[in-house]
Amino acid sequence: MTDPDLAHDQSARRRSRAPFYGGILLIGLLVVLALTLSRWLGLGPTLLDTGEVERDVATQFEERFDVGVDVDCPQGMEVADGRDYECDAETDDGEDLELVITITDEEPAAYTWDVD
Repeated sequence: MTDPDLAHDQSARRRSRAPFYGGILLIGLLVVLALTLSRWLGLGPTLLDTGEVERDVATQFEERFDVGVDVDCPQGMEVADGRDYECDAETDDGEDLELVITITDEEPAAYTWDVD
């Protein structure tokens, strides 16, 4: 036979946790929404478009050295004057290289690159 008071206490304890977990979930959703809106509204840091940098550097590299190259840069390259980022590269000849991207201006975002 089950004790009705014991069953009621267990049920009340289970129900009392639901608002806590719901609150945690709500806070998490609000944080994600705030971060998304801040990026959308331009309030977050300015980031270089990684794909665009890789394409532009590959084109310039081929023009300069007369050999194609595949460039792989890190995501999230923040535009901050003087900041350096390392990109891995492999030439069509199979040579592994490291390219250094240096932010030269923040507004508008500008950078230079060189072979390390």
